[in-house]
Amino acid sequence: MVELGKNERIDFMYSNNLRIVQDKTAFSFSSDTLLLAYFAKEMIYDRYKVADLCAGNCAATMYMAYFNRAKYDAIEIQDEAYSQAKRSIELNHMENRITVHKDNVLNATNFLRKDSYDVVTVNPPYFKVPKGHEVNPDRKKAIARHEILINLEQIIEVSSQLLKMKGKMFMVHRPERLGEICYYCMKHDLSVKEVQPFVSHRGEDVNLIIVEAVKHTAFDGTVIHDAIEVHDKDGKFLPNIQRILRETDEDREKHENQGIYFFYVLLCNDGSFYGGFTNDLSRRLKMHNEGKGAKYTKTRRPVRMIYHEQFDDKRLALKREYWFKHHNRQWKEKFLKEHNVKF
Repeated sequence: MVELGKNERIDFMYSNNLRIVQDKTAFSFSSDTLLLAYFAKEMIYDRYKVADLCAGNCAATMYMAYFNRAKYDAIEIQDEAYSQAKRSIELNHMENRITVHKDNVLNATNFLRKDSYDVVTVNPPYFKVPKGHEVNPDRKKAIARHEILINLEQIIEVSSQLLKMKGKMFMVHRPERLGEICYYCMKHDLSVKEVQPFVSHRGEDVNLIIVEAVKHTAFDGTVIHDAIEVHDKDGKFLPNIQRILRETDEDREKHENQGIYFFYVLLCNDGSFYGGFTNDLSRRLKMHNEGKGAKYTKTRRPVRMIYHEQFDDKRLALKREYWFKHHNRQWKEKFLKEHNVKF
């Protein structure tokens, strides 16, 4: 179990499927974050590499990762949000697919490979800081909301540098800055292809947009979609938005029908650890102790199962097994102790 700091709590995303560490005194993830993640995840495939910039506590990153098996790099500069992201990723057993970097997005190309990402997602600070403008006295909130450490053009430039040819950037932002977004995208070899507006209620002005831009392609052909209405007359989320925020019965049934798979850890008779994958824990343990489970455990019997994790996707369980096996003894001990395993 992860440790929580002062003012921290564990909340849930997408019904109860994802857990996230949040600070009650700072910004929690919002519907903006999940709307961005929802529209981006539709274009992400298992083999993709994705960079999530200005990632905060990685709410968007984990939401996207829930629906595919892509590899993610997330960048967040604030210490508290970075720590919450790391622990949230651990809570959801996504360490083998999401790597969080604590740095300014401006430095991204120093540690992430240029021209190598299929998708870049960005939830940037929305507001400029004109001379004499007063920002929130809370430094954490001010950095999240205002362009104090990075501005719009710099974010778009970095996004373009990271993307492959024909790679896609998804950005959530305020509609009043659409002109700037289009200008900076053109300046940095990105073509705005789709704009999805959102309105709180039909008949009101647009208050949020998601922009999809493609690297190194023609600048014509932009589509501006009909605005999506978010709230009903009572201020509650409409059904199409609820489906983004919460898993439906149909989606849940789809996941349940995929089957159940396990990543497990054995403690061998010589004190070593063995990581494996199965869809039947008791049968697999019996096979190991009968000398039929694996060549490694055959000469190290009896073995004892000391840890396991459950997945609804076979590939994810296999990736978790591969990830565990490719760490050294010291790392494995640390991992097991952090999960309250005695050995």
